[in-house]
Formats: sequence, structure tokens, C-alpha cells
Amino acid sequence: TLWRQGDEVREMLFIVDGAVSASLDVPGDRTVEIGRVGPGETVGEIGLLDGEGHTMSVRVTETATVLALGRLDFAALLAGQRLSAFRLKRRLASLFTARLRNQLRHLAISLGGEMARPPAEDAARAFAELEDCRPPDSTYVRRMTTFHDFDPLALWGFLTSGSYVRCPPGRTLLAEGAPSTAYYLTINGAVEKVLVRGNWRIRVGLVGPGRAFGYEGLIDGRPSPFTAITRERALLLVLPRDLFEQLFTGEDAVSRGFLDVIQKDLIATLRETLRPSARLAASV
Repeated sequence: TLWRQGDEVREMLFIVDGAVSASLDVPGDRTVEIGRVGPGETVGEIGLLDGEGHTMSVRVTETATVLALGRLDFAALLAGQRLSAFRLKRRLASLFTARLRNQLRHLAISLGGEMARPPAEDAARAFAELEDCRPPDSTYVRRMTTFHDFDPLALWGFLTSGSYVRCPPGRTLLAEGAPSTAYYLTINGAVEKVLVRGNWRIRVGLVGPGRAFGYEGLIDGRPSPFTAITRERALLLVLPRDLFEQLFTGEDAVSRGFLDVIQKDLIATLRETLRPSARLAASV
């Protein structure tokens, strides 16, 4: 056993050869294997980035050779305005998006049934009917934990790069299996992320102020892995695909902050998605 779920994180590991398995603790003193990691893959990054404990237990399943990278060295690779730091941030975003899809896929399989696929024009019509509005007070946005480390000028550049819309409760903004056309940041209100299979519906996340959704398909070019529905009246910042790509691939202060926001959101989402995974596993 390399570490147990909840242990303090001291390093991340790069698997050179062999294999390790990641498992989740569930009620009843049981563990459920979530996946296996082999050569060229890594484990342990999430705890290094958010300072919380390990998300899962990891043990060696085949004799393995690993490279260890400590917290300070990992932080140094991500710091500053070097091109390599931007590339690493984008690589981590792609890695975490793939892990999120894997977690959601396991959840969907547990639910069984067929995925509902609403017509593409429904999502387009829903977006067109949103109410445009003025930007919020930047002071209000700066109070959000998400933006505490943002340079004020970079934050202003980010907040003025898109448009703002108000959404009534119960509005479907993104459908599972449909293309994602925009990045959404919740300014106030709340949006539910759900998986629907037949008569089963499970909430896999709640997107409150300072949290985002819709970027998963913009990062990897695949359909949305969940359906997003406003739970209450919400104010959203919307970045269409071209503006998202400009910020995601840029290499200035605004892009650096934007990549950090996406990274924090993905980490929080991965931890959040483990909760329904544990509940479903415990019921089996």
C-alpha cells in the first residue's frame, strides 16, 4: 500500500513500469476499486494541488518502478510565466477531465438504463432565450474564494471577456451527450449537474458561485458528460468556444489565472463526484 484514502499528501508518483490500483473506501469497512494505473500515468497530484488528503487508497498490483515528485518541486514546475508551466497546466486539465469522465461513466453504468438524448435544437433554443444582463460588481466577484489569488487587472480581463445572462430555475443549459458550445461560470444562484438513466436521476454536483461547467467538452472535444439544469435563478458568465480557446491556449496573466480557475474547479469536481460513487458502491 502506497497510501490510504485521507492520508496527508507528500508526493505524487509517476509510474515507470508495473501497475497500481486506486480504491475508494465505502461504508461497512469495504473498499471498491475505481481503476488501475500503468506505465506513463500518474497518481497523487490532486492532494498536492489542493492541500487536502489523498482522494483514494493506492496499492501496488504488479511489481512497479515509480518516480516520486515532492510538493515543493511540483509547485515550482507550475509557477511563473514559463511556457512549460502553461503546457503543464493544460496537460493537467486534460488529465483531470479524462478522470472525471471515467468517474461519471462508472456512475452511469451503476444506474443502468439508457441515456436520454434531447434534440440539439432544444439546447440551442434554451440558450437563445436567456436574458442578457449587466456585469456584476467586480468587488463581489473578488470575494469569491475562486478569485482570491487573481491579479486585479487579470481578473478584470477575464470578467470582461464574455457576456452575462440570467437564467430561470429549471432551465437545461447543457445536455449529456450533446456538444458543449460554451464555458459557464456561476456568479450567483446554483446549477445542478445530473445523470439521468431511465427513471433514475442522480446529482453528481452542484455548481454555486465561483464554480464553472461546460468546459469539459471544450478541453477534450467530446460531448458533455452530464446534464446541467439551473436549480434556482442564476447569473452566469458565458464564454463561447472561441473565447474559451483563446484564454485556455494563451500565455499571459489572464490565461494563467484562467487555467488556475479551471484546475481548481476540476479538482473540486473530482472530489465531489466521489461522494455519489461511494454511496452507490455501498448499496451494492
